[in-house]
Amino acid sequence: MPRWAAITVVAASAALYAAVTVPAALRPAEGVDTVLFFDGVCNLCDGFVNFVADHDSSRRVRFGAIQRHADALHRAGAGRYAEGGAEALSTLVVIQDDVFYLRSDAALRVIALLDAPFCYVAAFHALPAALRDAGYRLVARHRYKLFGASDTCRAPTGRFKSRFIDYEPEKPPFVK
Repeated sequence: MPRWAAITVVAASAALYAAVTVPAALRPAEGVDTVLFFDGVCNLCDGFVNFVADHDSSRRVRFGAIQRHADALHRAGAGRYAEGGAEALSTLVVIQDDVFYLRSDAALRVIALLDAPFCYVAAFHALPAALRDAGYRLVARHRYKLFGASDTCRAPTGRFKSRFIDYEPEKPPFVK
């Protein structure tokens, strides 16, 4: 077997192994809430939330706009990323079991919860965090120029609304 073929087989095997094992390792235990806090006026962030909602058939991920939930971020120890904080609106924040995750780690932990084949993208967690986060910061720095921004946080509608942490079911008018 030529050397390039052997290298290709080893690389493909390693990628397959990572695609199967890394997402499973990033998933929290059953029953642990995963809350994704995002920049509610960022179109890229809104697109990510929509993608997650569409491909998380188990409905394990819930959402909250950073602009609306500074108190929750402060309680979790991630207040510096809330609006008005030292690093406000600079990253996704994911909270799982009272632990918060940022940047690429946050995104990949959420991706690990998605349905196949999308969860396999979480295999990129095997790359060094410094490399992953450098790419994340580059995109984050230019996200408004590349994808635009809204004037206000999007208001969720329909069944999608129940995925947000501030959701309160509407009561029928005859119930007091």
